[in-house]
Amino acid sequence: MKKLFILVFFVVQALCGNLILEENVSKEHTITVDGTNLRFYPDSLTINEGDTVKFMWGGEILPHNSVEENGVFDSGEPEREVDYSYTFGFEQAGSYDYFCEPHQAVGMDGIITVLDVEQQVIVETSSDGDEKSTVPFVGIVIISVLILFLLIFMRVKISEIDEIKN
Repeated sequence: MKKLFILVFFVVQALCGNLILEENVSKEHTITVDGTNLRFYPDSLTINEGDTVKFMWGGEILPHNSVEENGVFDSGEPEREVDYSYTFGFEQAGSYDYFCEPHQAVGMDGIITVLDVEQQVIVETSSDGDEKSTVPFVGIVIISVLILFLLIFMRVKISEIDEIKN
């Protein structure tokens, strides 16, 4: 039984690696302006607490800004050149609707969804440069290991019962 425990311990270590102990590393996400269509790009963004959103555009014919509807962030007066950053602190999970003041009436708006640390999103960049978000499956790994442990335990008990019968 001691060997079984050691085996299960090493299997858990191999499967989980450092996922459970992973540090929260903040990332910077950039939102730009599509001046032709009067839209933010991307217009919907999901990030983690502690991440920074950078609103950035330049060379626009029309001036723009980015204002959160409840005043959480505000890039200032509409301008043609903007390089404004806002860091979402911890305990700021939620949805944040923002808009461009001069172009709100034509639908120039967006939403930032901030997940708390426990719902952390891992952003992967594919070879074509597109980002896709996935949620870590630590729970599934732990459940799988527990099922594996249960199957091994049952196998050992069945073997002991077979030995008693013979």
